[in-house]
Amino acid sequence: MPRILLSAAFFALTGLADAASAKPAPLLTPTATTSQLPRNVRPSHYAVSTTPDKAASSFTAQVVISIDVLAPTSTITLNAAELTFNSASLLAANANTSPDPARISLDADNETATFTFAHPISRGKYRLALNYTGLIGTQAAGLFSLDYEVAGVRQRALYTQFENSDARRVIASWDEPAYKATFALEVNLPGDEVAVSNMPIEQSTPQPGGRKLVRFAQSPTMSTYLLFYGQGNFERASVRVGATELGLITKPGVLPQGQFSLEASAAVLREYNDYFGLPFPLPKLDNIAAPGRSQFFGAMENWGAIFTFEYGLLLDPAISTQLDKQRVFTFAAHEIAHQWFGDLVTMQWWDDLWLNEGFASWMEGRTTALLHPEWHTALASSIRASAP
Repeated sequence: MPRILLSAAFFALTGLADAASAKPAPLLTPTATTSQLPRNVRPSHYAVSTTPDKAASSFTAQVVISIDVLAPTSTITLNAAELTFNSASLLAANANTSPDPARISLDADNETATFTFAHPISRGKYRLALNYTGLIGTQAAGLFSLDYEVAGVRQRALYTQFENSDARRVIASWDEPAYKATFALEVNLPGDEVAVSNMPIEQSTPQPGGRKLVRFAQSPTMSTYLLFYGQGNFERASVRVGATELGLITKPGVLPQGQFSLEASAAVLREYNDYFGLPFPLPKLDNIAAPGRSQFFGAMENWGAIFTFEYGLLLDPAISTQLDKQRVFTFAAHEIAHQWFGDLVTMQWWDDLWLNEGFASWMEGRTTALLHPEWHTALASSIRASAP
């Protein structure tokens, strides 16, 4: 099929025909089959301020959520897992009224928090202000830490992994894919560490005790599971691809091993900008290389901040093979495809995740064969499929 026709078909099938002509697509409304939360309240924006404590493996957070109350209610229920709440209150949007404190009840089995107010809340716009603490884990769920050594010195970095339902371990939220909202994130961290999220850093302000407050630009409207945050002693290289700053972030000393990955990502991004007929819409796209590996996944397509374990991004000239090089390219082709199909367009519920992954896998094979025909990937796949 001609490229422009396939692009038009893609947007029509995914409900983004208006997006290609710069018209906003209507937001989907969660239904009885695509939501486990009450559907009487809908978030539109999260203002998140957090302070991670790597040594204590915990964090504090203050979140103000702009919400639309769609039907009168005296309770608001959202997702929360392993969070300890200190306070919750409701304020009318753009009004100087006194906050209405809430009684907080948690349901650990269903991973929800319910806030009950003394008086019924009428339809309208409000701000839900939450103050709580949470945990930094050692497994890739929510906010987690990875330890490694650089020149014999032990270091610790923080990352997030929110797919499929673990944003609720860091942000009390409507943690379901159909509930899309914008995010404004600020983090208080040590002054000598690097912070990375979906959007570029908008402001960095020195704080007492050698710390700094980093504020990121507001995100586009997206699902909670696509939000990302990383913090550590990182190095970064970047190139320009059209209007996008394409970056690679690694631990110290291994940044040169990501040169092929950076070049591959640039080639893939140029191809997808053309193929989809809609250029990558965020100002930057980082690839974050993390030490170690997981038995459950190798990479995650966070919008504008792809998380990948090092074996999928870095090539060590002393030990890497041609197969390793091909793997790095296919990782890039797969995860960058998700920036459109999965991030820009998102399934309403997790039972359609197969379509998200299936399309990215197809794009991975198609783009690898297109940009590297000398690898004969179709022939190699046929040989592997016919092997006993």
